[in-house]
Amino acid sequence: MTSKYSIVTSDLTVKALQDSGYKSTAHAIAELIDNGLEANADLVELFVVESTDRPTHRARYRVEKIAVLDNGDGMDPETLRHSLRFGAGTRQERKGIGRFGVGLPNSSISQCDRVDVWSWTNGPDNALHTYLDLSELARGLEEVPEPKLDALPTEWQALAEGLGSSGTLVQWSQLERVQWRGAETTITNTEHLIGRVYRRLITKGKRIKLVPVRGWHSCPESGTPDRMTRSI
Repeated sequence: MTSKYSIVTSDLTVKALQDSGYKSTAHAIAELIDNGLEANADLVELFVVESTDRPTHRARYRVEKIAVLDNGDGMDPETLRHSLRFGAGTRQERKGIGRFGVGLPNSSISQCDRVDVWSWTNGPDNALHTYLDLSELARGLEEVPEPKLDALPTEWQALAEGLGSSGTLVQWSQLERVQWRGAETTITNTEHLIGRVYRRLITKGKRIKLVPVRGWHSCPESGTPDRMTRSI
């Protein structure tokens, strides 16, 4: 718990983390894509999932989750835990495309109240999982939770195209500060930025897939949600 004489209160710390300087939701997403490419992935998939609590033809869909999945090197428990520490990035150097901010936790918390990370080096069923939750930070959480063995959720395994023996998935939920309401709008605005920044890597064979998904929770009995894929 924060001492009553602490120089910085928990509430102020959380507010500072939320205001971490990303120009837009697209720039924060670019940080996650950047991380995947830095981890030697040849495929990075962005999923923007929208759903509605009122499954009728008049219902307005809204973005519920954003996730980035890569088939890169994956992380061991120590690296995974460090990856969610503010100011303790795992890269040895940042050059070229690595210019979107100061890392995974900052980009995530600038957009959402909870970020979950699964990473694996021996198949997604053997993934390790940890997270950050702003409500827990406000209550005085002092350490990144120790990663636990937790298979990549089946819904993500079903949606993914490039699931490899190693990789990482970052999931944003409780999306309090995303810039756009719909999946298509979010994808379109992100596509412009991603296509410009990573054009050289794309021409060399790296693939970035942008996947708007509809129907995550509105019709759970219907199986895999509707997936509409585009590549850049």
